[in-house]
Order: sequence, then structure tokens, then C-alpha cells
Amino acid sequence: MNRLLYEFRLVIYLFQWVLLLAFFFFYMKAPNWDYRVFTLFLMVTSVYAVILAYAIPKKLWFLLGLIDMAIAIFFIVQTGKWDSPFMLFAYTTLLWLMLILRLEQLLLIVGLFVIVISLLPEFIDFTMILSQTRLNQLRLLLDITIWISVLFWARAVLRLMRYLYAKSYQVYLFLVKVGSVPASHLCSVTEHMIRKVFHAQQAYLCLYHEHDAEGNWKREFFLHTLLDAGADKWRRFSVQTLNDYTGKEDTYACIPLQLDGEAWGCLIYSINPKRGFYRLDRILLLFISAVICQHGKQNRARYELAQSLHNDMRRKLAQDMHDGLAQQLFFLSAQLFQLKRAIPEEIRETLAERLGQIEERIKWCHQEVRHTITHLRQFRESEQIAEAIEQLLKRMTAGTDLQIRFSAKGHVIEEELIVLDAIYRMVEEATANAIKHARAQNLSVSVEASSVQVKVRVKDDGIGFLPEEKEGTNTYGVIGMKERINEVGGTLHIRSKPQEGTEVTAIIPRRGVEMFG
Repeated sequence: MNRLLYEFRLVIYLFQWVLLLAFFFFYMKAPNWDYRVFTLFLMVTSVYAVILAYAIPKKLWFLLGLIDMAIAIFFIVQTGKWDSPFMLFAYTTLLWLMLILRLEQLLLIVGLFVIVISLLPEFIDFTMILSQTRLNQLRLLLDITIWISVLFWARAVLRLMRYLYAKSYQVYLFLVKVGSVPASHLCSVTEHMIRKVFHAQQAYLCLYHEHDAEGNWKREFFLHTLLDAGADKWRRFSVQTLNDYTGKEDTYACIPLQLDGEAWGCLIYSINPKRGFYRLDRILLLFISAVICQHGKQNRARYELAQSLHNDMRRKLAQDMHDGLAQQLFFLSAQLFQLKRAIPEEIRETLAERLGQIEERIKWCHQEVRHTITHLRQFRESEQIAEAIEQLLKRMTAGTDLQIRFSAKGHVIEEELIVLDAIYRMVEEATANAIKHARAQNLSVSVEASSVQVKVRVKDDGIGFLPEEKEGTNTYGVIGMKERINEVGGTLHIRSKPQEGTEVTAIIPRRGVEMFG
């Protein structure tokens, strides 16, 4: 729209310049021609030549319009009042003043124009009169000039309509596609549309608390760059200078996205810093951001519904395990107790060791069932992974002398459930081993998230062991930890020395690192 107004004003300037030249050509042969008028004509045409060559500040447009109007009034009075061909010059001046003035200012100028044109001839006689033939020739030239100008404006309007249609059609295709696209592909579909609509080399939709299932490491880089720049505090459209993944400094348009009153993400795309923003582009960006936020609300509602069903399933499974498997293990434990009491004294010592092993195994199974039931009922119903681990450590070390030190570093952005579950169960098993076997006084647990990996470390100061002594005797807990970490593409390392404690470290790459790293 700004471009159209610029071309509209440019055509008016050219049109008025042609008018001045035409009036000069025709009126210089009129009776009583005054060469002072010739000088004034020359000055005005020179001014218009300068205006066409150099852009003047917007604050001077109003002053230029008043000078334009004064010139038009002078020549109108000199050449025939309301019948003067110079009325066309005045109309074009009013037309472009209409584009830059408020309505009340424009009405004031029109009123003053009418009053001056009506009163001034009472004091000044018009002297420059054209013959009818010359007047008809002038009017023909003016008609041709008007039609050429109208054709130029029509071409500019058609070009604007084509520009609007192209952008609107791309946005329409985006609306059609975004309704059926999976939530995991929302970012790539939006970025593709932004690049086509705004002819941007780079465009990224960065969501702060959503997992990037596509593994786009460039988007991940800009996400962390925006968070480090405090983008989650932005509330309005802004233009920011950011460094891309090559270290190159570039200018980006940034549109913050909010969901339910909180920062949800940011849409950015590269722009030319010398190019201004058109009002139409801002409207399109507001519309696109509203569509993205609405899609995010729908995805969140679907996720909350699925999470509710998932939690119901977990609670039901926990209840079934409590009413079924846990009760059966309790029954077996009671039966074993009765069996031990019923065994004759002469063979009780012979079977004591075997019965003790069976009793220990039943107790272990019962504890595992109880841990699983607790895990199903409480894990990650509302908290983030760091909060879930912290609550787990408090629950497991309650009633012990073990001192816990827990830390979480970096922006821990939501990962897939299988990754979070692997981290949670790894910490749970390593902590249980430290409590049962390590005789430790202190336990340090840390979760560090970066743009490329998540590192989880559990370290105690217990009695430790020699790794070679444990080879071939891996417990189910250690095997389970390794299998879970391997399933998510990570590695598990266990380091220990006698009297120096044990350290269990898991390194899990973020999505996209496997493909691009």
C-alpha cells in the first residue's frame, strides 16, 4: 500500500509538471503576457524537477502543498477564475494533499481555496485570455495527459492487486494445509510459507516449550539464540540484529507468539535492513501469528486430552497391579512364612538357605512392584523432568542419612516421553543402588541440557567396586538402565574404584544431532 501511494504521488508530481509546461507553452503567446509570469513558471518547474529527482521529508509535504495551492490561485485569478484551465492544477494539488492530511485539515484548505477564488477577482482583473482555438488545443492536451495518468494509476493498482493476490493465495494454501498437518510439522510448513510470501532467505518458527520432532538443528540454534536474547519477554513486533549459525550478523523481523497470556514462541525471518515495513505486511504477519497460535491452542487441547487419558490409564494400571500382582506377592510371602513354620526341625536347617533366598526374591519383587505403582501414579503428571527427579530423590532418601545435591542447568526444553522416562528411570536405579549397596554419605545428581545433548550424572562417595569384578554379573537394574539409554540413542558409562565411590553418567543426543552432527 505504501508503494502504491508513493507511485500515486509521483504520478501527480509528473502530471503537475507537465501541466506547468503546457500552460507555459500556450499562455506565453496570449495577449498581455507578462514575463514576470514566465520567471515564476520557470522557478516552479525547476522546483518540481528537484522534487522528482530527490525525495523530500514528509514534514515538508504540507508546506509544498500550500505553495502549490498559492501558485494555482494566482494563475486561476490571472486566466479566467472558475473557467480557468488552471483549476485542474488546483484539483491535483487537493488530491495529493488528501493523501497526507487529516480530514479536518483538508476541509479547512478547501474552504479557504473557495473563499480566496471567490473574493480575489474582485480586486484583481484577469488579463491572460486564450483564443478559443488555443484553448481547445490546451484542453485536448490536458485530456490526453489525464488519460495517460489514469492508465498509469490503473497499472499500479493492478500490480498491487496481483501482489496482494499472490500473498493472499500463499496464506490461503497455508490455512488449508495447517489444518491437516501434524503438530510436529507445523514449524516447517510455516517457515516454507514465510519464505515464499516475504521472499526471505531464512525463516524459523521457534517454539519455547515444544519438542522439535523434525530435528532441524538450524531452528534449534535460533531457538537458543532467542532465549539467550530474552525473546520470551518480548511482547511486540520488533526488528533485531542476530548472529546466525555461521557467525554472520543479519537483521531479522521478530514476531513474538503468545498462548493463553504466556510466551509460547517467536517467528523470525531475515529482512533487508534498508527496506521499510508496509502496513499490509504487518497485517499479514498478525494474521499468520493468530493462525499459528490458534493451531497451537488446538494442539495443546488435544495433548491435554491425550494426557488425561494417559494418566487415567496409568492410574488404572497401577490400581490393577496393586489389587492383583501386589496382593499375590503378599499371599506368597504369607504362605512361605507358614511353610517355614510347618517344616520339621530336622530338615529346617538344610532348607533354611534356599528358603531365605526365595523370601528375599519375593521381597525384591514386592518392592519393584511398589516402585512401579508409585512411578505410574506420580511421575510427570504436572511437573517438568527436573522437578520430577527432585521429588523422586526426596521420596527415595526419606528416612536415610544420605545427603542429596541436585542441580539442573540449561534450557531444558520438552523432550519425547521415551527420553524423559529413560532419564527418570536411570536416576531412580542409580540412586537405589547407592542407597542399598554403596554405604554412601553424599549423593550428587545433575541434569545438564545443551543444544546438542542432555547429560545426566549420578555420583556417590560410597565404597565403590572394581568394574572387572562385576563383569558377567550385571544386575537387572544396570541392564535395564543401559537398555533404556541405548533405546534413545545415548550411552551409559559407569566408573568406580574401591573406597572412591561410583559415578553413573548418561549422555543422550538431542534430536537432529544424529542426522547432522
